[in-house]
Formats: sequence, structure tokens, C-alpha cells
Amino acid sequence: MKKSYVLCLTALMMSMFMFYGCGGYVGAEIKLSMGKYQDAVPMIEQHLVENPDDVKARGRLGFAYIKTGKIDNAIKELEIVRKQDPEDSYASFYLGLAYLNNKEYAKAVEVWKSYKDKHKPLVEAEIKKLLTVVQIAASRKAAKSAVANESKLMTSEPGANTVAVCYYDDLSPDKELKAFQKGLTAMVITNLSKIKSIKVLERVRVQALLEEMKLGQTGIVDPATAPKIGRLLGAETVVVGNLSKGSINAVTTLASAKEGKTVGSSAVNVDEADFFNLPAAIVMHIADLKKITLTDDEKAAVGEIQTKNLKAFIYYGQALDALDSGDWKKAKDLYAMALKEDPRFKDASDGKDSCPSKDAPSVGELSNMKAKSLAGKVEKIYEQAAGAQRQSDSETGGTGEGGDGDSGGSSY
Repeated sequence: MKKSYVLCLTALMMSMFMFYGCGGYVGAEIKLSMGKYQDAVPMIEQHLVENPDDVKARGRLGFAYIKTGKIDNAIKELEIVRKQDPEDSYASFYLGLAYLNNKEYAKAVEVWKSYKDKHKPLVEAEIKKLLTVVQIAASRKAAKSAVANESKLMTSEPGANTVAVCYYDDLSPDKELKAFQKGLTAMVITNLSKIKSIKVLERVRVQALLEEMKLGQTGIVDPATAPKIGRLLGAETVVVGNLSKGSINAVTTLASAKEGKTVGSSAVNVDEADFFNLPAAIVMHIADLKKITLTDDEKAAVGEIQTKNLKAFIYYGQALDALDSGDWKKAKDLYAMALKEDPRFKDASDGKDSCPSKDAPSVGELSNMKAKSLAGKVEKIYEQAAGAQRQSDSETGGTGEGGDGDSGGSSY
């Protein structure tokens, strides 16, 4: 399919070449289709001097700049496109890729979070998965940097109103509540994120630091260690806790990285059948301990229940554990099992949709992969998705307006 597509595109380009001649923007597209990016750059630059409002040509120039190693130039051009046309998916992808090449992981994530293209659902779905890959890579690199620069971070100011949630320790005799640890933490993060006055760190960011500190197996942080964790994460407040039986008793403790001590704790006890009330109750207690007055809308959002199905919740926690170990297939299967138990379980649905594909680098590879190598891998996966989209469109008669990826990042 890829070969036939390239041949068709080349034939089209050659016919345009015969009709229009070799100069100008058409000539630049021919150069791009042949992989002659260096030759295409001055041709597109000249075209934009004469046609400064040609947004698509500017997007192609950004792509050509990436291919010729002029990353800063690419970012400048693609940011202009994004400002003029926020829905330009081609420019959106390559802007994120440029940031990734430039080791600006957070900016790449920010750009790709807003990626949408109704004409290319397969590509849009793959971008969600690639986001997870980049977030894991960014978290691993941030963790390595934090541990390496521990002495400096111990004297720096943590982010104001920033909260990190760690896993609750299972104190039950037979570790019966182990499956609750990651699932509960993830749900607390989801609900806590609905409070507008605070910033909650993503779970993968905390997980990466715990693993870098050799705490990854248990993921347990005690109250005495929590302030240090907060400094390394740049979080002002760290949430730690424990779980015990009788029915389910959850003790939550808040530690201040700035003050270097615990600043309060609370306990919630629910019947096992009512486990779904735990996340909201814990978040309400955290808000009280931080003296945050919630609006009515925030109270309603925090109180939203994700699932009442215990089996779905346990599968979800197990899926998170598989994701952290880099077993993408197992994680996706477990998310699917959670959804089979409760099809309305939103976090499980989001997790399944954003679970990396089988071609994605492993966690170990992501920990050591250089930004440019990761960008290359990401672009390859993106191109495969674009090719699959074109094939799907040809088989179903869909429009698929434009084709990204093959033949040198083919035009819109």
C-alpha cells in the first residue's frame, strides 16, 4: 500500500511538474516527495515571501526544517500555523515532534493533548497512545534529573499549590488490599484534579521518581520521607496514607515539602461494598486539611463516582501496574476486562484508549532513549497510522482528506 501510494503521488507530482514547471511551491513539493528537504527549503521560503498567508506552505516549511535539523526554525513556523489555524492537525503533530526533538517534552505533550482530526480517526487514536509514551519518557528523565540534582532541589521552593499523591500502604495481614493501591491513587488524582485552585501531578510522574529511588516495587512513601519526595517532585504537598481492614479503613496524611513535616491527617472507613465512596471522601478531607473551600460545582465533580463494580476497579488497578512495568498488551487487556465489567468506567476507557501500541518502545528503552531517537520512533508510528488511515479510506470510500506520513510527511 505504501509503495503504490508513493508511486501515485510521484506520478501526480510529475504531471504537475510537466504542467507548471519545476519552480515555486509545486517544485518544492516534488523535492519533499523525493526526500530532498534541503533543496525544498529555499523554494518554500521564497514562496512564503510572495504568499505570506499560505498557512499550509508554512506548515510544510516547518516539516522541512525538522528534516534538515533546524528545529528552532521549525517551532517558529509551526507555532505561527497553530496560532492562525488551531485545528491544523498536520502542523499540530509536527510542532509536537519539533518540541520533542528539542527535548521540550512538556510542550510536546501540551500540543498533542489538543490534537484532533475527525477525518483521520486512526491517526487521532494513535496520538493518544503516543502521548502516554512521551509522558512516561519525560517522567523517567525528570526523575533521573531530580535524583542527580537532589542537593540543589532540597533548597529550592516547591511549586505553590502543587500536590503529589503517593500510593497507600496496605497494612492488611494478607495484603488483601494490594489491588486497591494504584487504582485508589489514580481515582484520588482524578477527583483532586477537579479542584481548580491546585495543580495535581500525574501519576506516572510520581511512579517514575519512586522507581528511580528504588521504591518502585512497593511505591510506598512514609510520612517522614514525604517532604523529601515533595522537593524532588517540585510539589508543595504530598499525600500519603495506608489501608487496613475493618471494613476498609483509609488513613490519609498530608506532608509539607516546604515545612519539612506532616501537617495533618484524617481517616475514612467504608464497607467493602461501598469502596467507591473512598476517593471522594479522601479528596474532601484533603481539601479540609488544606483549608480549601470548594465551590458547589467542585463538590459535585469531586463526588462523581467512576464505578461501583469492585471487579472492574481491581482490573483497573492491575492495568495500571502492568502499564508501569511496560507490558502494554497486558495493560490493554486488563483495561478491557474492567470495561467488560463496567462499560461506563471512564478512567478505564481513557486508559485503554491511551495505552501504548505494541510497536511503542518499552519502559526500559524510554528511560534511556535520547529525545531525537524517541522523536524518530514516534514519527514512524505516526506514519504507520497515517498509512492505515489511507488504506481504510480507500477500502470504505472515506474522504480521509489529505495524507500525512508517507513520502516525506506528505502534504495536507
